[in-house]
Amino acid sequence: MIFDTETDKLYHARLMTAQAINVPVINSQDFARKALEFHDILPLLRFSRLVELLADTDGSVNIDLIGSVNKSSMPTLHLKVQTTLKLTCQRCLDSFEYPLDLTSSFIIVPSEAAIPSPDSDEYDDEVDYLVAETQMPVIDLVEDEILLALPLAPKHPDGVCADVSRVELEKPSPFAVLKGLKTGKSQND
Repeated sequence: MIFDTETDKLYHARLMTAQAINVPVINSQDFARKALEFHDILPLLRFSRLVELLADTDGSVNIDLIGSVNKSSMPTLHLKVQTTLKLTCQRCLDSFEYPLDLTSSFIIVPSEAAIPSPDSDEYDDEVDYLVAETQMPVIDLVEDEILLALPLAPKHPDGVCADVSRVELEKPSPFAVLKGLKTGKSQND
């Protein structure tokens, strides 16, 4: 925010658009049909939804996006993402490195209606479909794939967590008085 000291007016900075922060935006069908490629290394801080889940935002994401046309003349996108994320272990609450090496392929369809239904013969549960967009931010596709690949409850492998035994403070049991009454002794004896 910027203040105008002469007129005491408050100006709000405009929100950054994808183009303002150099996030590539592609036409997904044209990108695939023209067999274009996008290779970049983006800092983790550029992924707004992902950074909320990380223990540390230092690092970067290697992105390779390659367009092509498959044997059936369908436009496809091939995405490769490599990074190492620092997650918080849900057992011991320490951070740990989580290497991520994703490879995804998408068939681009003109609309949701073009996606085969699970009951049809063309349906293949191994295929991911992506509805064509004329203004598709690459960072959104990458972030969605990373978020889908993260474990629901990140944990160190078994046996790796630090000793998580809890230190119990020595407090007298509220039932110690009753035990003493039963044996004929008081707690102060």
